[in-house]
Amino acid sequence: MDGQRMLRMVKKVTNFFQLIRWIDLLLISLIFYLVYNQILVNFYAIDGTAMPINGLEYFLISLAFILMAAGGYALNDYYDYGMDEINKPNRLILHHKLPYKTGLYSFIILTSLGIILSFYQCLVWKNGELFIIYIFVAAMFWFYSSKFKRELIIGNVIVSILAAFNILLPWLIVIFNGIDAHLLPISMWKTMNFFIFTYALLSFFITFAREVAKDIVDIDGDKEYNCQNIPIKYGINTAKWVVLASLIFIMVELIYVTIRLFNSAYIIMGYYFAFILIPFGIYVMILTLKAKEKSQWKNISDIMKIYIIAGILSMFFIKL
Repeated sequence: MDGQRMLRMVKKVTNFFQLIRWIDLLLISLIFYLVYNQILVNFYAIDGTAMPINGLEYFLISLAFILMAAGGYALNDYYDYGMDEINKPNRLILHHKLPYKTGLYSFIILTSLGIILSFYQCLVWKNGELFIIYIFVAAMFWFYSSKFKRELIIGNVIVSILAAFNILLPWLIVIFNGIDAHLLPISMWKTMNFFIFTYALLSFFITFAREVAKDIVDIDGDKEYNCQNIPIKYGINTAKWVVLASLIFIMVELIYVTIRLFNSAYIIMGYYFAFILIPFGIYVMILTLKAKEKSQWKNISDIMKIYIIAGILSMFFIKL
């Protein structure tokens, strides 16, 4: 009996981690780690300036965002339950493996923990601006799932902004505290910001392209619940060209960045962009041009996620 109870508990825990999308949370954690260590700490060290925060403080404030993201994922499944019954009936967690209200309760608990943790750390730093940003992030998770996901373009833009925030938030945390402590890497300022805003911009547009591709995959359930996204409002063919336009912008940005890398001290990173990220991007564009069936769009969405990971891993080459 005890063994059966333990097995049920393990299944519930496993289902809960699926609900909060633990793999995506690991990816966010990796981004926070790499932005901090490969960009911020690296350029502060080259400049010879002391970091304005320590590793433990950064861990706590990063954990606050990750908790909010976990709550946001749970809330998204809570509000999307009806659509998901049509779009992905075999992958439902709520009402099948966990009580339906778990989605809402998880959002409330996890987001509250994130807000409390961010409030504590910002109180220690006496930095109210950062706490306001965390409140804004929590609000975006709520309004996206409860309202804006069903509206034209704005839902895609919010998710893309949150993806860019994975890059920008670590930078804001360090810079806001650096301003207060008069600790900024003056000599490396432009180079550091070049990498930060390059990754943030690329994150925004690849996420936007992927969100539109996912809308094409989920068009049946979204139609049933009166969503007004690009594929429903303007048709799948128009949505395809929106995805392609985003990918073209990414290609232009990658080519520009690659040229700059080859003209700097980051030649190895330049080779990574030239021989991995640019060909990979062209491959995704070709798949997008050929896509006609929903299964093909699902494949493109999955490949884009791999592409995002490949882009993130390029940060390892900044220190070389």
